[in-house]
Amino acid sequence: MALAIKQFRESLNMSQEEFAAIIGISKVNYSKKERGLVKFSLPEAYTYSSYFKKPIEQIFGCIEFSHDEP
Repeated sequence: MALAIKQFRESLNMSQEEFAAIIGISKVNYSKKERGLVKFSLPEAYTYSSYFKKPIEQIFGCIEFSHDEP
């Protein structure tokens, strides 16, 4: 589930639009990912991990990632 990333985003008082901009996607696409309708890709997860200097697990919890490129 993507609930962990939503909680992480909210803990930083950041909007979905701000988080979407970090990985270069639209707010609409980001919203779908955050709701679990579309999986985050591993490159997207690594981008967040690098940007926030935190382990992927801390940002995403335990979710499955897409093996496809974003």
